[in-house]
Amino acid sequence: MTPGTPILVYDGPCTLCNRTVQWVFDKDVSERILFTSLQSNWAQANVPPSLRTIDSVLFFEGTQWHVKSDAVLYLLRELPRPWRSFFELRIIPRALRNVGYDLLAKFRYRLFGTGHCALLPKERVLV
Repeated sequence: MTPGTPILVYDGPCTLCNRTVQWVFDKDVSERILFTSLQSNWAQANVPPSLRTIDSVLFFEGTQWHVKSDAVLYLLRELPRPWRSFFELRIIPRALRNVGYDLLAKFRYRLFGTGHCALLPKERVLV
């Protein structure tokens, strides 16, 4: 892994999260983004403890961690157009964006279940 490599950290058991990871993998034509579950050894060793307790996807961008809706927007910025255009949604206040994010996060297991696993090549996964 080279410095500055973007990393998406997601909830491993979450079906919505795994389907999102698969979608991001398919759209990442530059093949820059690496993936790991929050339950992985890598995440336990590298994700700051204060972030491990937040009910959120995490996105690491070189030197900075992003959570909740910011993580989603910074992740989309790494993808080609038209997806990177969604980064402009940052103009919506974070508190408002995170209300929607938190609502989906709260009910994701009930709505989407658990158990689906994203199929990724091992060179793109941090374990």
